[in-house]
Amino acid sequence: MKSKILIYITIATFLTVNACKEKDWREDPKFQNQELNAKLLDSQKQILSKKKEKYNLERGYNSKNEAIENFLSEIKKYHSAKNTYISWNEQVEIIFPNTYGLGTVLDNTPLEEYEKLLSAREDSAIESIYNMVLNGYKIESIDWESPRRLGQILGHKPKVMITTKNGKFEITNVKMVYEVDGKFIVGVLGP
Repeated sequence: MKSKILIYITIATFLTVNACKEKDWREDPKFQNQELNAKLLDSQKQILSKKKEKYNLERGYNSKNEAIENFLSEIKKYHSAKNTYISWNEQVEIIFPNTYGLGTVLDNTPLEEYEKLLSAREDSAIESIYNMVLNGYKIESIDWESPRRLGQILGHKPKVMITTKNGKFEITNVKMVYEVDGKFIVGVLGP
């Protein structure tokens, strides 16, 4: 009797272990690729549906220098840049329809993943800038490369030099200031 029970337990264990080894269909790369492609197509549709002849930025500054000055001031004061940096919704509504297809990561990344990527880059950049300007700073110069036409908007790449009590530094974390219908806002940050 004991040997029969032992045989049943062994067979049941064997069947359970083999059943657990069966692959979950959601882990199949074919399914994951289909799911990723569906998200990417949905994001592309959303972005392309926002294309227009003209865009309006509700907030912003009258010059690109003013955009940088207010951005740095806000970071120093609040350790964040909520009012002087482009919002996610403004990016989706204005920036992405004009930059999609220009060879950026946006071209191959679903929006929800792109938002996570940008957020991590922005947080890192803001922390770096905050550490530079925390104890006071003076803007020495802001030089600009030639503007880049990005669909219906312009992108301005700055070179910002500041002086702090620790010396003179270049703020390399501000990658782009966008110009949308005559208004300027800091729009790309990076480490």
